[in-house]
Amino acid sequence: MNRDSPSGTALLADVGGTNARFAVLRDGAPGAVLHLPVAGYASFYDAAAAALERLGCSPVPQDAVLAFAGPVDGSRAVMTNVGWDTTLGELRRRFGFTHIRLLNDYAALALSLDHFTGDDTRAIGPAPAEPPGTRHGPLAVLGPGSGLGVGALIPAQPHPLPLVSEGGHATLAPCDDFESELFALLRREYSHVSAERLLSGPGLVNLYRTIAAVRKLPPERLDPAEITRRGLDYSDTLCRLALVQFCRLLGSFAGNVALTYGARGGVFLGGGILPRFPEFLAASDFRARFEDKGRFRAYLCAIPTLLISRQDAAFLGLAAAARQFS
Repeated sequence: MNRDSPSGTALLADVGGTNARFAVLRDGAPGAVLHLPVAGYASFYDAAAAALERLGCSPVPQDAVLAFAGPVDGSRAVMTNVGWDTTLGELRRRFGFTHIRLLNDYAALALSLDHFTGDDTRAIGPAPAEPPGTRHGPLAVLGPGSGLGVGALIPAQPHPLPLVSEGGHATLAPCDDFESELFALLRREYSHVSAERLLSGPGLVNLYRTIAAVRKLPPERLDPAEITRRGLDYSDTLCRLALVQFCRLLGSFAGNVALTYGARGGVFLGGGILPRFPEFLAASDFRARFEDKGRFRAYLCAIPTLLISRQDAAFLGLAAAARQFS
């Protein structure tokens, strides 16, 4: 491919289990985002080649910042569920990029946090959010989707540092007698009840099934989208209870994340599930459970919680990482 591209351009990608999203950074800002189905391509290289053609990238950008929903060790990104294995060496060989940075998808999202404006987020709870660039302390982000991503942005010079964890696999604890009943049943099925077992798309199904068992009612075979739909329109009591419990547990877990990272600057909520019911989340017990940390209630009350409403939000972080090349 032609390598005589103008300086300052970069290919940006945010690759999840279902969609691979691409954009080109020009003049410091990402352009329109192209969505491609992961299932339609045998490898990231094939998807990237298709994206470069469809985005009209001739010549090919000099640089690339690529985020993947999976383990990234700096030179290799492996997406086990879809069989994509991407390395720096093969990217350079196929596309001739000058600089490449591979990131976990929640590192890219964490890098976006300090670039959000008021239109990019919605406050969940009363704590006031500070303007971008003036927030004091670390920022945290978590997002239920096909799994449960957790990350943070740590203040540093010359650039803040993203911190990615496997916090979604930390043990989740019950906070009342009803939750103790739920967790007792879940422990019979799973030896370890992690946050992701309940705070994800599959987790919402687990909640629905387990609530049905506690209430001694027969569950239907429903997917997360149908549970959400029925819960929001009040057409199914079990689905409604599952959504209510989902928000409660999410609040408790988000409070744990805030305490763990010392996220005084704010806790951001991403992922593919929550934007489907922002009003329900805001009216739920999420914030009350977030603050319910005993002696540290006052500490949590001062921390804003914000739902990310911007589409393709990770591209702000990808663009910030690409600008660091120059």
